[in-house]
Amino acid sequence: MPAKKVSHLLVAGVVLAAIGAARPEADGASVEQIRDRTLAVVRLHFNKLANSSFGSRATSENLPLPQWFSVRAATNTSPIEIATPIPHGLAGGDTVVIKGVAGNPAANGWWTITVRTPTTFALEGSDGNGDYAGGGSVFPAAGQPPSPGQGDEQGELPWTPWFSGPAAFPQSEFFRFDAGLATGEIYTFPQLATVPEPTVVTSFASQEIDGSLFRPGENLCLSIEAKVTEPATDRQKLTMIVTAALGSVRVYRASFPGSQLTDQYQRFALCFALEGNAVTEGGVVRVEFLDEMARFAPPRAMIWRRPMLSEGTAPLPWTPNVEPHPRTHAFY
Repeated sequence: MPAKKVSHLLVAGVVLAAIGAARPEADGASVEQIRDRTLAVVRLHFNKLANSSFGSRATSENLPLPQWFSVRAATNTSPIEIATPIPHGLAGGDTVVIKGVAGNPAANGWWTITVRTPTTFALEGSDGNGDYAGGGSVFPAAGQPPSPGQGDEQGELPWTPWFSGPAAFPQSEFFRFDAGLATGEIYTFPQLATVPEPTVVTSFASQEIDGSLFRPGENLCLSIEAKVTEPATDRQKLTMIVTAALGSVRVYRASFPGSQLTDQYQRFALCFALEGNAVTEGGVVRVEFLDEMARFAPPRAMIWRRPMLSEGTAPLPWTPNVEPHPRTHAFY
């Protein structure tokens, strides 16, 4: 097997021992001898989703925490000052992750902040590198998982934190708690307590993963364990969506009627293959889990845990292990 191909297997998390050892050394070698000298393939399973255990720093039971703010400005100064269109509610010494700032990309990454005003804060130790050109989101670390790995030279991370909440509601995180302890679950809120009548909404959890963690044509399975607190009908669905923006945009989707969910956890999966001509470098893969509610459907909360995005044509046994580093493809 060519060395380049061996590199490909190792990088993809597959270890093949004794490459070429099945070839007989002499004409007189028996079939049994050949078989004895062949070692099995050992496959290393990785979950490509960060914080798959749904760990949170939140301390109040089922408390919705601010998940993100839009960036209104990012100054080209030292340190960079971020402005938000609404009061951010942050305190000095808080940490945030900032994604998607254009024009002044030095603002992106994980930062400890110094509050200037109710709508501005400084990124400690930062240096602007251009005029703000729009975009950007601020994810407060309170209620967020810890940083999933080291950033690159630009401070970009290969994953974004999870965010969730009713789609018609300011984005919030609903990690579930029991007696003050995180259970590793997300509790969906299928309706809002609006007046005069409650509003049925769709809740979701989503994460973006850097395209460099994938390869063209790769077989993948997105899956999650789900259950309901009360019997649900087919007017409620668990939906999974994968949007692969890898040169071109391809969307994969699967829905499961609420009647398939019980009060016991089951794993539901969406398996798919990336395009063979996918451009992974500079791309992004976004995964979404939705508790979809039809109009006038009786609202039933879902509880989710143990999400996975794994290699292969079938879902693998759950693991919290995240592949530690983005892959590179010098062999292409």
